[in-house]
This record gives sequence, structure tokens and C-alpha cells, in this order.
Amino acid sequence: MNPRPTAVLFLSTGNAARGLMAEALLRHLGEDRFVAFSAGYAPLAKASPRALRILGDNAIFTGGLTPKSWIDFFESPRSILVDIIVTLSEEAQQHCPAWPGDPVRVHWPVGDPLAALNEDECESKIRSCYESLRNKVGTLIKQRAPHSAIELMLQLRSIAAIV
Repeated sequence: MNPRPTAVLFLSTGNAARGLMAEALLRHLGEDRFVAFSAGYAPLAKASPRALRILGDNAIFTGGLTPKSWIDFFESPRSILVDIIVTLSEEAQQHCPAWPGDPVRVHWPVGDPLAALNEDECESKIRSCYESLRNKVGTLIKQRAPHSAIELMLQLRSIAAIV
């Protein structure tokens, strides 16, 4: 019998690029071992077209990817049991609330690809963000299924700092 998939919640500031890309990458690469969600501290009104385009260009499904607030997870009639919270921005790390079930927290600092001064810089930042997240998600999925919270923490420590 397969163990329950590991639930990962990616938290960013606006949940319009970083969080959505991480969620889509883990859903795509993680197969049935992971369940991925994303949310933002101060979610933007819509997803970044550049983020959706780079995912689509890499044959990653983008249907249903929209910015969400992490408050929505608390107000949901169905509580989502999260095993890992990954903060992707300094704001998300600083403001992340106490989470039910005491999930393991890890910080993967990724620069905001939407904070660019011009079109060329924005394109460069979105590609850099995608590559960074793809590498981190790729490392996460290569880990064997952990048998305990401590083993999970040790695996995550190999990718980034536990917070």
C-alpha cells in the first residue's frame, strides 16, 4: 500500500509567479508522491502571463493556476493537511502564520521575477526563477519517501535551510 502523498504548500508574496511555478513544477514532476498547492501573503489579481508562458513552453499544465491567499486555506471548509511549507520570498517567510499540524518549514529564497525595470530584465528574471525552482523541485522529488518527520527534515536540509 502506498503512503499518503506528501502535501507541499509554496508561499510567496503575490502568488502570481514564484508560487504558481513551484506548484505546477511539483505537480508535473512529483507524480503521485506529492500534492502541491501555492498561496500568497498579498496575492495579486492575476497570474503572470510570463510565468504561465514559460511553464507552457516546457509542457507543464497551467490550468487552474491562479493567485490565492493563504487565508483561503484557513477559511476552507476542508482543512488541508500540509506536510511541508516552502516559503519563496522574504515577506512570506516573515509573515507565515502558525500552521495547523506543525508542518516542516523550509525557505527557498527566489528573487521576485516580477520586480524588473524593463522587458529584457523581466524575461531574464522569470527564466532564472523557473530554473532555480526546477532544480529545487527536482532535488526534492529525487528523495525517497520519508518514514518520519525527522527524516523529512534531513532530506529538506539538503536542499535549503529549515526554518
